[in-house]
Amino acid sequence: MEKIVVLDASTIPAGFPLVRPAIEHEWVEYPVTRPEEIVPRAKDATIVVTNKCKLTREVIGQLPALRFVAELATGFNNIDVACCRERGIGVANIQDYSTRSVAEHTFAMILTLARSFVSTCREVSSGAWQRSPTFNMLTGPIRDLDGRTLTVVGSGAIGSRIGAIGAAFGMRVLKAEHKGAASIREGYTEFSEALCSADFISVNCPLTPETSNLISLGEMKAMKREVILVNNARGGVVNEADLVTALEQGIIAGAAADVVSTEPLPADHPYVKLLGRPDFILTPHQAWMSDDCLKALCRQFAENVEAFCRGERLRRVD
Repeated sequence: MEKIVVLDASTIPAGFPLVRPAIEHEWVEYPVTRPEEIVPRAKDATIVVTNKCKLTREVIGQLPALRFVAELATGFNNIDVACCRERGIGVANIQDYSTRSVAEHTFAMILTLARSFVSTCREVSSGAWQRSPTFNMLTGPIRDLDGRTLTVVGSGAIGSRIGAIGAAFGMRVLKAEHKGAASIREGYTEFSEALCSADFISVNCPLTPETSNLISLGEMKAMKREVILVNNARGGVVNEADLVTALEQGIIAGAAADVVSTEPLPADHPYVKLLGRPDFILTPHQAWMSDDCLKALCRQFAENVEAFCRGERLRRVD
């Protein structure tokens, strides 16, 4: 019988309980697990379920019964996959489940900023429209998407979906080539040119040593002043302190993010200075959390565990 230990169950909303695998098993679930609690809680587990808890080489070495790790996300950089491979431990993640949700979240942000919804809602709530001498009221600029240029940084599944939605709005879509690339792939635009040409920029690439601080103050200064920058990838891809400077100094027109470099948001994070501004939107890493996506995640989790127990490789990353 498998012993399944879920280390951080509270990362999935309570309304979407994980689907129990159709295998004989013992189920132990913890809402949150601190780093020092991982080994005591998982020492007898044959299957460990994690979303953000880190399974390092040191931790894995202290889990002698471990046979399989079920990652409750697409990203699996919290797991030492090389160590798992060496020890014959299987690892599977959740795949291709949040593309539509993240893309739609991105456009919700773009439209909110492009049409000055934040300032408009505040003004209406304060009674400004009731006091208006005319039937209408404009609290900030309203910019149509049709005919504008959207640059996508990272053209994987999510970036491609964002590009397709942008094209449906009538936008000119540019796919940014890798920064500093020696050659430009067909259908791509040189990185700096893609940023400078953009009215809207959507960042969707993974965080790697190559993409850390990919967009910093130098890139922002070269952009159009009316550009809106959206980062729904990882916090470290956009230099966060530089983004604060760019907004405070009017270097760019607006920005939005669903991610920060340290989550949850620390009290001393640079973005705290921007909270409440009409030209900035911050959401708490929720772009992937639509009802449909959460249902798919729970279903894939059970499928991954059941496939492993049948000796099959499903969504394996090891």
